[in-house]
Amino acid sequence: MRAIIVDDEERSRRILKSFIKSYCPVVQLVAEAEDIDSAYKTILESKPDLVFLDIDMPPYTGFDLLKKFDSIPFEIIFVTAYDYYAIDAIKFSALYYILKPIKVEELKAAIEKASIKLNNHSDVTTKFIKQLNPSFLDKIVINTIKDAKLISLEEILYVESENVYCTFHLIGDKKIICSQKNLSDYEELLSDKGFFRTHRSFLVNMKQIESLLKIEGGEILLKNKSTLPLARRRKEDFLKVFGK
Repeated sequence: MRAIIVDDEERSRRILKSFIKSYCPVVQLVAEAEDIDSAYKTILESKPDLVFLDIDMPPYTGFDLLKKFDSIPFEIIFVTAYDYYAIDAIKFSALYYILKPIKVEELKAAIEKASIKLNNHSDVTTKFIKQLNPSFLDKIVINTIKDAKLISLEEILYVESENVYCTFHLIGDKKIICSQKNLSDYEELLSDKGFFRTHRSFLVNMKQIESLLKIEGGEILLKNKSTLPLARRRKEDFLKVFGK
């Protein structure tokens, strides 16, 4: 996730940067600012997902920065030496409130919360982008433990359910492991885009099928010569789709 630090104390910015670099690899620091005016300009230019925001920055406060936005387009983690701002922080829907001196475990907990919330927004973001750009319709956002990847549907051979994870098998023997959704979620997302649930553990891209092997129970041969099972109870529906 892209983040910036807003704090009027250079030492505080340096310590926070060091902690993030050492303990929070999912965070990409793209900028920093030492006052409200430069912070506002930086946010507009860098469009961060997350802002680490100090509160007491005389003659202003971090709240004065937030009031400049009609709608706050980023998540907020307050990092401050004072605990009496907590109620005001809640009013601005702050994600987390960290007291200085920063404790590593608190910082990691805040980042984990931010990661979960931003990942949960990904489906909404995807739908919005689709409205703006029709070419996005042939792509999907896959959330991994570390990041989110934008993948063309044509690259996908099949999706395999493995315990609590889903593995996307791609052209060129590439794999992406997703921990955010189960196979039923992806079936719902992709069933109208040329994908078919052949088995309780497999969702296949119909464009990547070469043939149906005529053996007991049914087995599908893909263009890369790998095979997938076809459950008996799904065979009739599969043949209807495959014959089109």
